[in-house]
Amino acid sequence: MAIFLTVTLPMIPAIVFGALRKGVDSIFHARWQDAFAGQFWSGDLYPRWLVDLNDGFGSPVFFLYPPLSHFVTALLQPLFSDPATLALRLGVSAWMAMLLSGIACLGWLRRAFPHAPQAALAGALVYCLAPYHLYIDVYQRGALAEVWAFVWPPLTLMILTAADRISTRTIAALALTLAGLFTTHAPSILIAGPAYGLYAVILDLKARSPNRLATLTVSTLLGLLLAGGYLGTALTHSAYIDTAALFSGRNLASKWLLGGAVWPDPGIELYVHVASAVTFGFGLLLAGIALTRTWHVARTQTVAALAFLLLALFLMSIASRPLWDLHLPLDRVQFPWRFLLLATTGLALSATAFAASMPRIARLLPLVVVLLGLGINIGFTFLPSRLPASIDPKSITRSSPGDESWDAPEYRLAAPAETQGLFAPGERVRLIEGQGEITVRDWAPRHIRFTTALATPGIIAIRQFDYPGWTASGGRLVDGAKFLRIAAPAGQSEVELRLEALPAEQLGWLASLCGVLVLASLWIAPSLMAKRFR
Repeated sequence: MAIFLTVTLPMIPAIVFGALRKGVDSIFHARWQDAFAGQFWSGDLYPRWLVDLNDGFGSPVFFLYPPLSHFVTALLQPLFSDPATLALRLGVSAWMAMLLSGIACLGWLRRAFPHAPQAALAGALVYCLAPYHLYIDVYQRGALAEVWAFVWPPLTLMILTAADRISTRTIAALALTLAGLFTTHAPSILIAGPAYGLYAVILDLKARSPNRLATLTVSTLLGLLLAGGYLGTALTHSAYIDTAALFSGRNLASKWLLGGAVWPDPGIELYVHVASAVTFGFGLLLAGIALTRTWHVARTQTVAALAFLLLALFLMSIASRPLWDLHLPLDRVQFPWRFLLLATTGLALSATAFAASMPRIARLLPLVVVLLGLGINIGFTFLPSRLPASIDPKSITRSSPGDESWDAPEYRLAAPAETQGLFAPGERVRLIEGQGEITVRDWAPRHIRFTTALATPGIIAIRQFDYPGWTASGGRLVDGAKFLRIAAPAGQSEVELRLEALPAEQLGWLASLCGVLVLASLWIAPSLMAKRFR
């Protein structure tokens, strides 16, 4: 109840007005969600190709972007079907994520500090009210996927805390939480993965047993299999989009380090610097105090908190510049300040250790955390803001493919200027060579069908970007353009185009199927063994 009330109060603007209405990334999440939910409820159970985005030319966003946060949000569409309530739907989804992250964190900290339930509650409240989690991700950035990413680390750490021996069900449960993060927010995988290994090593050193690290290793492999349906395309389709828009220029990771040059976006620089000062200042202070006062069990958790905080601080600061300049896979984090996810986890752990070391005041600490946390986040609203105007429902929804609906730059397979004049507003196909008529019969994601009645052979332009996997029957795909073109014969014919699953997508689904079978066998194995030897 305490977590419910604490999360709900600061999220009232999200629930009533839509949390992501003014976030930096709001318009893209809103457009994705509008298209994703519409296709999902129309029978496209995994909408990878959003057919109406980019002015009706289609977007490959969910071939690469993790879909879980949008799946969850799409389930809310029957309750918020009016386009004007789309920001509200995103806000309710963000509130759900905040609530679940608090409950998950409470479960982890209670296992880590079994004799200090009030301290665990204080730590969970810190996790919910930390400025990066609540204010920056929800209200300043509108980072829906990253808000949902906060749900998974506490669940994984909770299972690792309890994994004092290797068991099949522990491996299965841990794999599910890892797959959850894989399919929620790609950069967080690179942030949390090494932290999980560090946490397992610290606990294993105390227990003098490698059980946790071994369990984590096996579970990671299984988690990769389970997430194969997403990873199959995410790991192979980056060559088909504009990755330079993601990882170079102003988005080069080394340009966003604490203590370095002025950031490309001074607005987010101020927010992150203040959030970092609060997170690392309180985290290191509380962990330092707790380290001098705690008993042996709590001291191990305090060391883990310090490890999380110091690792995050190093990777966010100019001291790590040589590492970022190596352009390792770590670059896919994109913005080093995303390590505040790890720092927030360390802050919650250090706050719990501090509270556990002072049982006389532990009962008051949850109230202190709530008041202090709310005060800090309210204070953020007075910082200079460069937020965009509120989401206009007319800029999200589309009455026809010709309406404004451009995706993020990396998912635009051609520049807007290149599409101007190719089609009239609302026009989906055009005969650009030859004479005759064309009638569209079906226009669905990854499937288009139309009939032709041509007096002469002709070339037909289709209002969809060319993308690997498009096949055609009843006509021949013409190469050399960024948009689909079909060479059709004279006379009457039926042309059908499909965006087929490439081998990587098929192998990804096969991996997920294998993962589900392995998961089921691991879960039921203990029951079968018990029956056999009963």
